[in-house]
Amino acid sequence: HYPRPGFGTLARGLRTPSLILLFFWAWITAARAEFKIVTTVYPLFSLVKTLAPEVEVYLLIPPGADFHHFEPRFQDLKRLYKSSLIVAVGVEPWLRPLPSQRLLVLTKDPHLPNPHLWLDLERLEVLVARLARILEQKKPEKVPEIRKRARQVLQRLRTLRKGFRQLDQCAVSEVVVLGHAALGYLFKGTRLRERALAGPHPESEVPPQELRKLLEEVKRKKIQTVFWLDPHFQKYVNLFKKEGLQVLRLNPGLPLFPEDQGKSFLELLEEDLKILREGLCFSPLPKR
Repeated sequence: HYPRPGFGTLARGLRTPSLILLFFWAWITAARAEFKIVTTVYPLFSLVKTLAPEVEVYLLIPPGADFHHFEPRFQDLKRLYKSSLIVAVGVEPWLRPLPSQRLLVLTKDPHLPNPHLWLDLERLEVLVARLARILEQKKPEKVPEIRKRARQVLQRLRTLRKGFRQLDQCAVSEVVVLGHAALGYLFKGTRLRERALAGPHPESEVPPQELRKLLEEVKRKKIQTVFWLDPHFQKYVNLFKKEGLQVLRLNPGLPLFPEDQGKSFLELLEEDLKILREGLCFSPLPKR
């Protein structure tokens, strides 16, 4: 599905994303007139738009698409090679042929077992600071605005980190997730432990024995609240509710649910913090 009409025999002969990427690197040599950014996932797209609303920013992987198995289309590859900067997680395998000087990533290790690095708030702070410096160089006339926005974003990230650490004071430290194991990075530096129905990848199915084991654990530990993370796991919600459990909705920083459409990544995380406080401490967060 990669070749598109109009590229001729050469394009039809390219069979993998990596080969197509190499083709475009050799083909696109003209200087880019405008500073354009491509982001791979919604959390990074949201942060870039917050820092640089005047810059053209493109989101490559839609929030509902499978991040783990996404393969860029021919037009996506054109965007990647015509972009001035690519802001990515770093585990996307089709990024490897791209020139490293145009990559801004959360990790340089493409083999991490859990790819949800956009929930590692410490890494995000480093990335935001680096991105702000790049934007200042590319948009010198916008330096005061960029610095102000960067300070605001970094302050919100620090406040979130502090808020998640304060969850250590809650009565419950085990976060039972109806979904994939995506929240581990978010709980870094806390005593919170994620107990998910499935592993970090979509192919992680839920065997009946695992479901039964989790239900038994919840009853034995007298856990009152579980958290629904993924719309695809809706079928388990009623099952846990029938067991007398409260089911609260979280999200992995992606607007996966209809009611989350239009919210920024930081707004989603701030809502997660409030919901976790309610479910683990049995009380809402105090008003700021």
